[in-house]
Amino acid sequence: MTGVTDVLVVAPHPDDDVIGCGGSIAKHVRNGARVTVVVVIARERSALDDAVTDAEFAAETETAAKTLGVHRCVRFAEPSRDFTLSRRVHLALVRVMREVRPQVIYLPHDHDDDVEHRMVHQLTTEALWMAQSEFFQESGERPMPAPHLVLGYEVWAPMARFQYAEDIDGQIETKVEAMRAYVSQLRHAAWDEGIRGLARYRGTVSAGSGHAEVFQVLGLRTPTPAGGPSTGRAATAGRGEGTGGGRD
Repeated sequence: MTGVTDVLVVAPHPDDDVIGCGGSIAKHVRNGARVTVVVVIARERSALDDAVTDAEFAAETETAAKTLGVHRCVRFAEPSRDFTLSRRVHLALVRVMREVRPQVIYLPHDHDDDVEHRMVHQLTTEALWMAQSEFFQESGERPMPAPHLVLGYEVWAPMARFQYAEDIDGQIETKVEAMRAYVSQLRHAAWDEGIRGLARYRGTVSAGSGHAEVFQVLGLRTPTPAGGPSTGRAATAGRGEGTGGGRD
């Protein structure tokens, strides 16, 4: 994670970025990186939070992002449960990717139980190759270079297997504080307690103690050999069988 200047996080819904990789976001920021978060799908109202206005909910999102140190938050506001994978939304994400040119990308892992999370996984992986191609110039003329690392995070469905674990012991309180900014969402479930417990479990499993976030490695850029050129391509990891720095 050293030397990373720009990070892109793609979240299906508001707060998925906090739950899935909030500790890693805060760690990137601490190390000097700019983090951009794209929230694809708009808020879905429920009987538990219907009294919360859209402006109040937007303020919760803003507070959570500020707590983590997010540099920029982009909201696509796609309709919940009517969300479709269209050329329009692909090109919108390609444009952000070409603007940010991230070295690290986070997205939901491919086997999440939520259908919209899986759709955003597909959206992001397709937009990634589109952003690197010579086509789709309406989303910016310069293709982006391959990111160094593409990681899938967990939200609704904890992963049975993972390849990378990030120590967030120093960021766990920041992550929990960011989750608590979503007062409306805590009416549905005690997400602040849940993310602390999962991080503690992941820290114990991966390192014996502390707190951690774990990830599916979806892309790993070929390193540059000493004195030789880089291939400039990302190696794709399939369904939990990729190469990574963690435990499988």
